[in-house]
Amino acid sequence: MKTKFSWRAFISFGLTWAILVILVSGVILYVAPPGRYAHWVNWELAGLSKEGWQAIHTLFSLAFIVLSIFHLFSVNWKSFVSYLKSKTTRGYNKKKELILSIVVVLVFFFGTVFSIPPFQSVMDLSESATNSWEKTEERAPVPHAELLTLTELAHQLDMESVDEVTRKLDSHKIAYNDIHTQSLQQIAVANNSTPLEIYEIIVKKPANEGHGMGVGRKTIEDFSKELNKSTDELMQILEKNSIDAKPTETLRTIGENNNLPPRDVYKILSE
Repeated sequence: MKTKFSWRAFISFGLTWAILVILVSGVILYVAPPGRYAHWVNWELAGLSKEGWQAIHTLFSLAFIVLSIFHLFSVNWKSFVSYLKSKTTRGYNKKKELILSIVVVLVFFFGTVFSIPPFQSVMDLSESATNSWEKTEERAPVPHAELLTLTELAHQLDMESVDEVTRKLDSHKIAYNDIHTQSLQQIAVANNSTPLEIYEIIVKKPANEGHGMGVGRKTIEDFSKELNKSTDELMQILEKNSIDAKPTETLRTIGENNNLPPRDVYKILSE
């Protein structure tokens, strides 16, 4: 005997699955790395990129809203209307609960808007979790460097010409089409790689080269040995040029703090 299709059961199951997916995707997005890092290393979890998890979270949230509307208007509309009528005629006797629920909602809303603890602490924990993914040696030279073309990247790295970039890519058999329009991310996808790996090929120093690329990762203490100067001498040079720095800071950090490319800081130190 065939049983009649139950929309009530269908919607209830749908809401249950939607809540579970929203819960899982929400937790993942809460601790997922920032977009600049996720794109740089092609971050994935369970085969899905950060954008994939965002899409799942968004679409299942939309599905939850749609199913909730159907649940109200198609399944429980008569009960809902009857409930409202009874409360209108008899009076509402749950005023304390109503007022308390409104107060709680307002506290959460304004606590979040004005970054009041403990609401801000929840967001700070998320930021701490997302930033923990990013390692110093894996940072992009600039935010969203994966969107730079080879020409733009060569300029950003203060190379003499883009030919220096293409020679390195050619020597590693990295395929590319257009140095002016194709981004680092597109090149990485075409070569089944990541923007970080392509970038590391470009900035890798030849064995016989003294300093080459990657200067942004070195500290003042590292350069004191490389340039045969004391750390104090280098700090005095930076101070004369109105550059704030600490001996243990990398050139990239010093550059970011003083709005200068790492290469410019290196040139000042090596003069």
